[in-house]
Amino acid sequence: MKGRPRKQDLINIPNVLCYIRILLVPFFVYLFIEEYYWQSAVVVMVAAATDVVDGWIARHFNMVTDWGKFIDPLADKLMQFAMLAMAILKNPWVWILIGLFVLKEVVMLVVGLYIYHKGDNLNGAMWCGKLCTVVLDASLLSIIAFPPSIIVDEVVWILIAICSGFLIMSFVVYMNAYKKLYREMKADGTISDNEIHKNNN
Repeated sequence: MKGRPRKQDLINIPNVLCYIRILLVPFFVYLFIEEYYWQSAVVVMVAAATDVVDGWIARHFNMVTDWGKFIDPLADKLMQFAMLAMAILKNPWVWILIGLFVLKEVVMLVVGLYIYHKGDNLNGAMWCGKLCTVVLDASLLSIIAFPPSIIVDEVVWILIAICSGFLIMSFVVYMNAYKKLYREMKADGTISDNEIHKNNN
């Protein structure tokens, strides 16, 4: 599919659940700022549940769309970024994760949008992305939901090291997948050498 997504794709059930997940992001931020820590963690878990449900519905009822493949990971990343931003209020060392996360997601967003605009996309989330999401979310939930007396600096440093490793691994795997897809699109004529030269100029 090239160009804009179809109207029916915008409002199918899995994608509507993605929109709900996006709307939960400011609600989570509000609760955390108001120091309702465990309540804010519950909101994150509700968002994670909608992620599981929309994926199941999309696969079992043949509602997988190119738009869904784009909006679903975007919703996940918005919540992850919000969690990182709030976690740094508890421990400044979280800025390391924010730097890695922003660099990874900006590069992947630019590449993904380019590939999507040209009429192709990766076939949903990859295993490394799902594993990285689980590890990152679990670690951030631990920092967010529990008081500093339980999550001491030493524990936070360990969690940061683990998450950093998974972020780097996920970035490398996704970039290799995009590189392979780019070569396939170039081989079948979806992307021409003349277009590449024009874009570079």
